[in-house]
Amino acid sequence: MQGQVSSAYSFLVAGHAYGAHAGTNIGLHPPFLNQLHQRSNADVAALILTGDIVNLSTTASWAQVDKELSDLHLTSYYVMGNHDNNSIGINVFNKKHGGLYYSFTLQNDLYIVLNSTESDRSISPVQLQFLSNLLQNSASANKRVFIFFHEVIWNSHIKYKMVRSNSRSRYDEIVSVSNFWQKVYPVLTAYPAKNFYLFTGDVGGNPDAIAAFYDRWANVTLLSSGMGEVADENYMEVNVQPDTVLFKLIALNDSVKMKPINWYNVPEKPLWIKGALKVNSPQSAVSYKVSPVFNATSYRWTLGTGISGRSDSSSIDIDFDNNFQSGQITARAINFGFGESEPVTLYVQSSNYNAVNETEMNNGLIVQQNQQTIQLVYRSEKRSIAQFRIYNLSGKLLYKDESIQNEGLNTKVVDKRLLGKGLVLIELSFENRRLDRKVMLY
Repeated sequence: MQGQVSSAYSFLVAGHAYGAHAGTNIGLHPPFLNQLHQRSNADVAALILTGDIVNLSTTASWAQVDKELSDLHLTSYYVMGNHDNNSIGINVFNKKHGGLYYSFTLQNDLYIVLNSTESDRSISPVQLQFLSNLLQNSASANKRVFIFFHEVIWNSHIKYKMVRSNSRSRYDEIVSVSNFWQKVYPVLTAYPAKNFYLFTGDVGGNPDAIAAFYDRWANVTLLSSGMGEVADENYMEVNVQPDTVLFKLIALNDSVKMKPINWYNVPEKPLWIKGALKVNSPQSAVSYKVSPVFNATSYRWTLGTGISGRSDSSSIDIDFDNNFQSGQITARAINFGFGESEPVTLYVQSSNYNAVNETEMNNGLIVQQNQQTIQLVYRSEKRSIAQFRIYNLSGKLLYKDESIQNEGLNTKVVDKRLLGKGLVLIELSFENRRLDRKVMLY
């Protein structure tokens, strides 16, 4: 018997819903409440408040929130935030949901609400077991699972070191306490046939904070939305279709236009740097350009010895001095408030520098190293995909990458901290060619 096909529906997600720390409201953030009154909510299946629902967890505050939601005629679900977490808030949750963490279903989709304040900015062992049991016993029809908690506990990953969530959820504050990558993420990826959508609300509540976030790892999508103290404060509308899930950020300020959800992330690594691979030295105002990254607000250029120039855009004019022989031009994409990308690097030589000559480049792969990096230099006949693999003597894969290479001289830079010391085998595959070198790393 075939499973029932889900119909389209939508739900709303709102983080830090009390708004500003200095606000005089005891219930929901007034601009948010006004928005909900102005829109038609007839087709909204649920409103999910992802923590910090009230500023002060008092009987009066919770009664005000309850009245405001009743007037909207919306089915609501609460997620525990640190501002909500006292004996009064706990009683409210127990009365409304039967506990501080719980689950429910909408059509064929499973919804799980967790409490990241029970074990400080982490998911407690009892909740991990609760999560595991739910997934183990969930129906095969539950191909989509929506999970909610307050703090942005995935910010403990080094990738998110520069992400400006609310203060409690920033990397330096959360890296030593969060168990997301060690305990939560593996539970989810153990079910590759399911798509997981995780929502948090600890954003938008500090003047320098981001107001939204998006990323995707394997079958796990990470999302945040919040309000209170930033110009682009917002809530999220989630449209669940039979074959996809769509996310729309709705600004609370009429003068603000929200960007597509995937803009709110650490930028991807640029694909290439274009410009001269050989220059005369000295030579001035040589133009280079990095491939644009759609969510970059600026770029950071790093120049090697004998190379100078300044730019925060995707292009730069560079001067090479009398002593320049060879060096690297590196660019990173930056999204202010989210961080910077991995670097893309171009290897440039002076026309009178013969350390890496044309014969060597035509015959194979040149490997250069310093204390921090190894540099793989090779020549390509055309723009194509290059695959890199580095193994130790036991055959263990230490590093892999697939990236776009340009016609002509190319350089790949690898952080030696990923490889350790000793003899390694480096393999490069491109244009139906395979190059390899054994190299002793010091």
